[in-house]
Amino acid sequence: MSNRGFIAIVFALGIALWLFSDELIPDRVDAAEKQDQTQDRQISLVRGIKSVADKRTIFLSVRGQTRENRRVQVKSEISGVVESIAAEKGAHVNTGDLLCQIAVDSRQSDLNEARANLKSAQLEYDGIFDLNKRGLQSEIVLAKARAILEQSRADQKRAELSLRKTRLTAPFDGIVEGQPVEVGDLLAPGSTCVTIIEVDPMLVVGQVAERNIGSISEGDEVEVALITGETYLAKVTFISRAPEATTRTYPIEAMIIESGDRIRAGLTANMRVPVGVEFAHLISPASLILDDDGVVGIRIVDDQDTVRFKAVKVVSEDRNGVWVTGLPERVNVITIGQEEVFDGQVVQIDFAPLAALVTTRGS
Repeated sequence: MSNRGFIAIVFALGIALWLFSDELIPDRVDAAEKQDQTQDRQISLVRGIKSVADKRTIFLSVRGQTRENRRVQVKSEISGVVESIAAEKGAHVNTGDLLCQIAVDSRQSDLNEARANLKSAQLEYDGIFDLNKRGLQSEIVLAKARAILEQSRADQKRAELSLRKTRLTAPFDGIVEGQPVEVGDLLAPGSTCVTIIEVDPMLVVGQVAERNIGSISEGDEVEVALITGETYLAKVTFISRAPEATTRTYPIEAMIIESGDRIRAGLTANMRVPVGVEFAHLISPASLILDDDGVVGIRIVDDQDTVRFKAVKVVSEDRNGVWVTGLPERVNVITIGQEEVFDGQVVQIDFAPLAALVTTRGS
């Protein structure tokens, strides 16, 4: 074969390959596009819910403990031997009930003598006063008689008071918490006979951070949950004007309404203090994720079927889920598949409940 014939054959083969390649390349491109579309359809289906914000009261949780409303050490004002203890430790007493009886000794005799002296001084004064009116007695003598009369009255009051102080009584309704003396002990002035506490009403005390103290007001009703499982209503009665030096927190007190004597002092308590009203969404904790910066949020699907990350703030929780803020009033929340998609991705969201899908498959 001549060189010219060989060149013609090679040239013809090249033209044929060029013509066939134009037909094959679009097929390969179409196949690749179809494969990409198939892959997109496999990862773009997510499940979610249509969430609508609910108007809720926002509560501030304050840790604290119960404390008696009043604690008083009932002390003796006189010296004497304890004759009897009418209210022992743990007893419930009412205002005016006898707690301790101190020996009367000569105090009753002193009172009787003071009464007799007062009666004598009164008769003497009355006689001098009558004579003075008739001009038979001077003003000086009358003044001295009046002074003696007043002195006798003061002596009688002191004797009565000394006798009265032998009875130590309850200053208010409460419970005897401590009894440091026994019958026969000698009490000196200032010695404690019993310690009494007032548990009705009962207080709950706690500490509030300075950033939240402005949201609380006296008179606010709060819910108190005790470590024993009981819950009570209380009213804020005191908010400190000065913070604790070490913690920079402000002490607050709330008085439990109708506590009776059922609550013990010193119990751990949690106060839920209302601090405002906000619109919040109730979602499952499983819907919460963290972005690359560690911000807590959820993934939603907007009106263009595009995935968006929204940072949220958890404000409270209950047995049905967590309440979060930071979202629009109505939002499509991704509940399944949020870990498989990324921000800006176009997806298809299915709102069918999982329970309905399980029922359909089972049938």
